[in-house]
Amino acid sequence: MINLLRVARKELLSVLRERRVVFTTLVLPILLMPVLMYGPLIFFGSVSQKTADAVQQIGVQNLPEGALSALRAVKLEPIPADNPEKAVQDKNLQAAVTYKDNVFTVFGRLSGGATQSSLVVEKVKTALGAYKERLVAERLKAKGLSTEILEPVKIAVQDASPKQERAAGLFAFLIPYFLVIFILTGGQVVAIDATAGEKEKGTLEALLAAPVPLAQIVGGKAIATLSVALVSALAAVTGILIGSTVVRSFFTDQLKSQTSSAALGGGLALEPSGYLAILLTSVLFAAFMVSIQLSLGLYARSFKEAQSYMTPLQIVFIVPLLLLQFSDFMALQSWFYLVPGLNVMLLLDGLVRGSAVSWQLAFTWLSTLGYALLALMLAVRSFTREEVVFRN
Repeated sequence: MINLLRVARKELLSVLRERRVVFTTLVLPILLMPVLMYGPLIFFGSVSQKTADAVQQIGVQNLPEGALSALRAVKLEPIPADNPEKAVQDKNLQAAVTYKDNVFTVFGRLSGGATQSSLVVEKVKTALGAYKERLVAERLKAKGLSTEILEPVKIAVQDASPKQERAAGLFAFLIPYFLVIFILTGGQVVAIDATAGEKEKGTLEALLAAPVPLAQIVGGKAIATLSVALVSALAAVTGILIGSTVVRSFFTDQLKSQTSSAALGGGLALEPSGYLAILLTSVLFAAFMVSIQLSLGLYARSFKEAQSYMTPLQIVFIVPLLLLQFSDFMALQSWFYLVPGLNVMLLLDGLVRGSAVSWQLAFTWLSTLGYALLALMLAVRSFTREEVVFRN
């Protein structure tokens, strides 16, 4: 046991000496997650507010005076345009409007996603919508009718999601996603350095020749890799939680202007057992992954070759992670919770939402523990094969 811990300590010290690795693996996720989550929303919210407050020129053609007044009311300056569509295409104007046969046609550059032109077009649509409603009200009044005739019934939509699911919002997807991704990327650094890296440095042969049981050598490397993988994942989740509290409190106005930001949720509201279940699930998954990474790293001839092996491994798990956000459209079967990797993602999603049940926990934990033990046995066997250890 002492030798096992010594090997683990050696591998950890080898990685921790590299300040760049420490920063990118442990510090950067905490700093980066709030920026990735809220940076685009904050920026777009600020731009939207500035666009709403500023006055923009728009091209008009054949518009009635009432429509022109409605445009001016939302801080738009109508200017005559002979060819409104071309003026927008040439970026001389952000938007333009024509009126013919009782149809308003609004021109804007909309194919680029969130553009300034699209924001101006929304202002135009708001103004013309208000103008249309005013016309309808005036014509109904002229006929002695109330505008209530247009709305004989009201429709109210109420969110019936469980409390934790409403609180988590997009966290139900983000936390499983970043837990898996950072377990893979965090463990990869140590796994490669402890295998292919030692091959390049010429220290692996000396370590294997030491009077230490092979299982303890592999176990020590696995513990070191597992530790960094879990700490890296914890750093990413910490960054997400910081983003959901600190960033939202400082940029409330910018986020409120974006209706989509509400979907990000406010945080986690799990029972202590829920947090423990997430931790145990992460540990089992990390143990499974680091054992595979050690085998791949040992098989590689060099550090660079080992990195090329890790990339497909990440892709294998990124694809189901992306599909996870559509899990509500799938009819989940019990055998899904026995599929390596997919079972962990589904369980983490359920735990964050507060919807996981006992049989899902049992299936996932027992199957992942079995896969982890098999992968660890494969890693130990790889260290006994000379054609693998001396493959360089």
